Amino acid sequence: MRFRARPTAATNYTSAAVLLDISRLIWSARRTAPSGIDRVELAYAQHFLAADTPRPAHAVVHLMGSLFGVSRAVAQRFVAGVEARWQGDSNPGRRPGFLAVYAPLIHGSWRAGFLLRRRLKPNREPPIFVVVSHHHLSLDYTIRKIRRSFGARFVCMLHDLIPITYPEYVRPNRRWRHWRAMRTITRFFDAVIVNSRTTGDEFRHFVQSEFGPGTRVPSIHIALPGVRAFPHPGVAPKLAGAPESVPYFVVLGTIEPKKNHLLLLNLWTRLAATMERPPRLLVIGARGWENEQVVDMLERSHRLRGLVEEMNHLGDAGVGRLLGQARAVLVPSLIEGFGLPLAEALASGVPVICSDIPAFREVGRGVPDYLDPLDLLAWRDAVIDYTGADSVRRAAQLERLANWHAPQWHAHFAIVERALDEVAASPAFTA
Repeated sequence: MRFRARPTAATNYTSAAVLLDISRLIWSARRTAPSGIDRVELAYAQHFLAADTPRPAHAVVHLMGSLFGVSRAVAQRFVAGVEARWQGDSNPGRRPGFLAVYAPLIHGSWRAGFLLRRRLKPNREPPIFVVVSHHHLSLDYTIRKIRRSFGARFVCMLHDLIPITYPEYVRPNRRWRHWRAMRTITRFFDAVIVNSRTTGDEFRHFVQSEFGPGTRVPSIHIALPGVRAFPHPGVAPKLAGAPESVPYFVVLGTIEPKKNHLLLLNLWTRLAATMERPPRLLVIGARGWENEQVVDMLERSHRLRGLVEEMNHLGDAGVGRLLGQARAVLVPSLIEGFGLPLAEALASGVPVICSDIPAFREVGRGVPDYLDPLDLLAWRDAVIDYTGADSVRRAAQLERLANWHAPQWHAHFAIVERALDEVAASPAFTA
């Protein structure tokens, strides 16, 4: 098994064409704000479909193992439209219209499987099918069919193994589906891109413990996703029902069990009872799943009314406006594969108080204040300290933050491109 942390030499691109699966990106395009995986998929589409890309690439959609190619110009227009919507200020509570999102695809030209194969004939090497999410990986017969039809090699990005290692934080059916996806990757994929060393170690341990030490394992390449600062187009808007002088904190990310919003809501309930002028908490992120208790507190708690405000339809510009004046971003996750909200906050110059878990240590290094995600009193003390205008802890973190450098997409794709070249140059295997 090979781990690659950074590029060591210039990449010499082969002629192996990339078949980039954008099925999930199409499905997600009408969201008012992107998830972490959405952002990664968008970055891959922008990289491989760019006009000046050195490698031939085709955007494809797969349905039950059948591939349909989207013309490059159509795919570029679709991706540009998705980026523009996600980076702007979304209209709260309103998704964009169906035709506004999908018109380029509906009116564009598509190639069925045999036409796509004809398009690939000039390339010397077999094509490489690239899937950035875990989309449909649990259906291994689709991968078999693509291999049989196109003679393709396979590369995927693995974001985490949380449904397997921590099934209590996901929907009941997710563990089995994720287990099947890991088996598909182990049996059919030539290389895996992981978003952190933490994820790579967990995948290696899973394969060895589940399938035995002699099991064939795809090569593993560590490539931290690129992180961009949120745009900061102006001062934060005045918050409803609060004087401008009231300090506030932000929690950023989908409302789901592993994000541990419940700790913060319990903390703010305590602050409401013990502080004369408690800070506010802005909950930015879409509602996910298995979060009934959190939603009940957000909607029905009298103690939190006026202190905790849910904002789940903001685009990047709206988030940037709010982050600029925040005392800190709070990330109390119980487990993560990478930790995009943490990295985005640091990239935007905002202090972070986060859980002391391996993925966060890998990304944040020595900058954030790390706390036990179950220690309510430690979080209380940190929030109270950061609330003050003369907070020593906050000032110290801002000094550390000056030396932190965000992961960059160009470094990520240098690793990805070298992985693709290695796959193209290596002998094919029979699953």
